[in-house]
Amino acid sequence: MSDIRIYYEDGINAPVDEHGNEAVEMDVDDEAFPLGNITNYNTYKNEPKIEYNSYTDKDKARFFILIYDHGMNPSQAWKAHGHISRSTAYRWYAEDQKMVNGEIEDDEEPSVKRKGRPKLLNEDHTEHLKQEFKDNPSVTIEQAQDSLVKAFSGLAVSQTTIYNYMTNDLALTFKKAHFHSKERNSPENIQTRYDWVVKWSQTDMDYMSNCVFIDESAFHINLKRTMAWSERGSRAEVIVPQTRAKTTTILGATTGTSSGKATASVGTVTGHYFNFVAKTMDIMDQHEQFKDFYLIMDNALIHTAKDIERYIIQRGYRCVYLPPYSPELNPIEQFWHVVKSKLKRERLLKTETLSTRITDACNDVLYSDLEGSARYSVKKFDVCLAKEPL
Repeated sequence: MSDIRIYYEDGINAPVDEHGNEAVEMDVDDEAFPLGNITNYNTYKNEPKIEYNSYTDKDKARFFILIYDHGMNPSQAWKAHGHISRSTAYRWYAEDQKMVNGEIEDDEEPSVKRKGRPKLLNEDHTEHLKQEFKDNPSVTIEQAQDSLVKAFSGLAVSQTTIYNYMTNDLALTFKKAHFHSKERNSPENIQTRYDWVVKWSQTDMDYMSNCVFIDESAFHINLKRTMAWSERGSRAEVIVPQTRAKTTTILGATTGTSSGKATASVGTVTGHYFNFVAKTMDIMDQHEQFKDFYLIMDNALIHTAKDIERYIIQRGYRCVYLPPYSPELNPIEQFWHVVKSKLKRERLLKTETLSTRITDACNDVLYSDLEGSARYSVKKFDVCLAKEPL
């Protein structure tokens, strides 16, 4: 029988039941439990009957390739698939999560389980997979399967079994990879970051109130694989060599306060950068709250020209260069991350350019995002003082 309660107003516009207990507010997760287009009973009766679709093994395989090899969540995989219903996608994913290693092979019906069967993958397989992911954290499930089959003659193992083994037994998770140079956390650079934080902590420099952060970022419309496997609780990192690609470079400036948002323009060389800094200070000159601000930038070659530093000081502002290999100390790096996450990746329309899309993405960034980026960098000061890797 349903638990029916009657609520009354307690005189101060608060609902209570007959025992004086306050009403319980319920949060509905629309993403996990999507509501249908039903508003009342008459509408429900007039709705056409649902026609259920049937799907092939190929449809299901494609869905799990999007999950496993492209790092998508069920909602993203459903949208990218385009030929299955949302409920089917979530059901397949839920069933997959309940599977245990070796219980279900690709050539078996899901209802058939091998009770008491020992695990298909042993300690030798475990060591092989650990080394595989250590050598190449971005390896796909299919590549891991091929590697196992080649290394262990006669082994027949499904991608599903490998995935479950990796996530359950090896405690690996698939997350966004962070690429960095080997020099980033060398003893010398860790000490340099420590010295930098000690020096500037003794001044009135405050990321949250009197700093403007300047940097450039490269944009391109092509999607790249940026996901990698790592142990739970640890960040996915991939060490890569320096590479060049055709890109559009955007110069930007942000603050960590709600008094300013961002400016941006295209540029790639010292001349562009000098003009952008000058334009940024022209804007700052028009607002009293930016008086005596610090201009924070990394130590890239186009930033460290003596003419730039002298010009900033002559204009009444202060110039601060970050230590090398320290992007976490520059909040605008987080700003660019947010912008790129908002950037549409579809094919450009005739009326669009990459620059217009970047502009739209920048305008979608919230003031709270800027403040959050500054707080993130401030928290890294303690990491530097503890002489821990960034």
